[in-house]
Amino acid sequence: MKKSQHVRSIALLTLPLFLFNLIFTSSAHAEKGYRYWGYFQAAAGATQWTAAMTGPSVELHDGDVEGWAFTASSNDIPATPPMADPDFATLCNGSSQVAGKIRVGIVVDFGGAEIAPSGENPKEVITDCVVIPAKSTGLVALQAIAEVRADKSGLICGIGGYPASECGVEIEMPTAQAMTTSAQNDGVEKDNTSEIKEGFEPVEYLAIGAALLAALGIFVLIRRRK
Repeated sequence: MKKSQHVRSIALLTLPLFLFNLIFTSSAHAEKGYRYWGYFQAAAGATQWTAAMTGPSVELHDGDVEGWAFTASSNDIPATPPMADPDFATLCNGSSQVAGKIRVGIVVDFGGAEIAPSGENPKEVITDCVVIPAKSTGLVALQAIAEVRADKSGLICGIGGYPASECGVEIEMPTAQAMTTSAQNDGVEKDNTSEIKEGFEPVEYLAIGAALLAALGIFVLIRRRK
């Protein structure tokens, strides 16, 4: 084989590897998201958390359950609700109705270590029942069990001193697998849809296959030209 043909052959065989490396590096790049205190609610009688559409300024009713979770989300990874179920009967067991007041269950989940701010450790989950004046808001219920830090817009930045100072910052999102593993360690049932996240992402498998097929095709072409 002539020198020029040899150089061209090496270049052609190297190209798929270069393309694979480019695709793989791009797909493996960390996704951006935000970490913050997510607000969830369960109206009296509900058994599932619902993401609140407003801040904690809506009037509550007897039997409601309020949920707060220090979480992270992005375009592809949704915010996670508190790990404890909104079970009013359990949370407020033994708490009797009082005239002019309401009973509200409350869960505060400080999240997992994978999204904890640098140098800080998540606290233990708070599960409690508060008896507060009728027509109270979610903020009143939260302030009944913990110190609350908010910014000028009213966004809840810290609960019980966590996090210490930040407020809704942008972060590099942990993988869905890492978040699922953390949830499992906290006693949350595993989401079967996350199993495919372990190891390579589907797009990475496609990139590997495309690169290998391209390399094989070029190799066959070179052999035929010989």
